[in-house]
Amino acid sequence: MSDSTKKYFCPRLLDYIVFVGARQPSPSHTVQTPELLRRYPAEDHKDFPLSPDVVYFCQPEGSICNSRKTSIYKRKARDRAKKKLSKVRESELATSHDSRFLDPKREYSSRSHQDDSDADSKSSSPVIHQRIRSLSLTSLCIISHHPFFSTFRECLFILRKLIDVCNERNLSRRTGGTKQSRESVWSYITGRIGENIPPSLLHGIRELEMWMLRLLSAPVPVPGKTRVEVEILPRDIQPPLTFALPDHTRFSLVDFPLHLPLELLGVNTCMKVLTCIILEHKLLMQSRDYNALSMSVMAFVTMIYPLEYMFPVIPLLPTCMNGAEQLLLAPTPYIIGIPASFLMFKRHFKIPEDVWLVDLDSNKVVKPPGVEDLPPLPEPEGTVLLNHLKQALASMSMSPQPIKNLDRIQPGIADRLVTQNLHLPIDYRFQSLNLWQ
Repeated sequence: MSDSTKKYFCPRLLDYIVFVGARQPSPSHTVQTPELLRRYPAEDHKDFPLSPDVVYFCQPEGSICNSRKTSIYKRKARDRAKKKLSKVRESELATSHDSRFLDPKREYSSRSHQDDSDADSKSSSPVIHQRIRSLSLTSLCIISHHPFFSTFRECLFILRKLIDVCNERNLSRRTGGTKQSRESVWSYITGRIGENIPPSLLHGIRELEMWMLRLLSAPVPVPGKTRVEVEILPRDIQPPLTFALPDHTRFSLVDFPLHLPLELLGVNTCMKVLTCIILEHKLLMQSRDYNALSMSVMAFVTMIYPLEYMFPVIPLLPTCMNGAEQLLLAPTPYIIGIPASFLMFKRHFKIPEDVWLVDLDSNKVVKPPGVEDLPPLPEPEGTVLLNHLKQALASMSMSPQPIKNLDRIQPGIADRLVTQNLHLPIDYRFQSLNLWQ
């Protein structure tokens, strides 16, 4: 490995695991500024300190809060009404030989009115008290230099499940209704618990923190030479996760849907966007789907291989970050993704006149005023490329068709068809493995 490669190669598989959200959810505010609730490890790496702006990228539109009003006495009133109705029905069944059973509605109304009058004589009508429960969004994020998106997502899913299991185990151990018995792991993560942590909860928190620190201590594989297997759960529950990187001289690892822009925009529009990127125009992409937006930005940057984009790339620019719109005034070319509501919240901001706007939701490319049209692709190479991309996109979306009357085909021919169908994916796997050699 050359010295230039070592300079930009991070030796850690994961840099940080952070929890982002609102420390004190407010029922009067639906959106709050996100805060760093907890981070692992607690200290910064010397070569890569944790930026305080990371909270805005974890929650681009802020920490969303929701309040629910729950009535304490409404539920009790419903229970009293059900008990009252059951008592009336039991009384009617017990006196079925009486003439009053001939009109059960009158019996029920008289009895219910009598019960209500008795209740009114004993006490005045109770005041319905409402308790407001504030629910806020809490994000679990992994920060890393390496693009293992699907595997890191699986790690976060498992971490969430472990937290839920800890909460359930803590609930099963509760013996009283004290305040300490109502605390959970999420209370510790959000900082609502101080130093006085219940012993039953402390054990689970230590296990979770040890699990995260062990994951953070995993080394990164040497590109093209070694692989790292991380056993995050016992083998009888889940097999180890495998991490591997190709050599730096080969095509980089693409752990996301590279064909997503082709599906969203179509082949012709996608080639127009690629032309903008190659000609070093300023490109602004927007969508309501954060995942599709960020994946599309990274896919466009990867599609220009073997060329390398040397200008700023921001897959998702947070709306809640102060002054985020100022980045769109940069004099250099860039590729920046923004939420569909970004410009709505930045009403006093005007997009520069040299920025191309790509809307993934409407499949449109808006050309800035005063800018020349994009040149067409050279022929016949352009037509051949478009046809190949359309064929590849059609083959990916094509579902396998069943063979009709397979039971009537001779055994030898049927075996040959099955064998041929089984050989196709195996050959493809061998071709994929050859790229690593």
